[in-house]
Amino acid sequence: MSAKVAAIIVFLILLLIVAIQNTQPVVLSFLFRQISPASVLFILASFAIGLLTGCVLMFVRRKTRNPRLDYSFSNVWQSLLAQYYERIVMGETKSLRGE
Repeated sequence: MSAKVAAIIVFLILLLIVAIQNTQPVVLSFLFRQISPASVLFILASFAIGLLTGCVLMFVRRKTRNPRLDYSFSNVWQSLLAQYYERIVMGETKSLRGE
């Protein structure tokens, strides 16, 4: 197991522990509505929003560096799957896309 995989697993376990320990309801007021979901939903939503923001910024940066590359939705997912396969399954071997 590589150090990256171990770090990801430890981070996800810590995120799960924080989520399990924060189940008390939190009141959220927005305009004229109030909802009171468990605080774990806010924690997980914040994590997901941060993850998506990081991915979007990564793709914007890549596109500005090399505008000739095709970054359509299907190519982005193919690239992510190829990176996952090469890093997790193959164990950090040579890049599948030649980068």
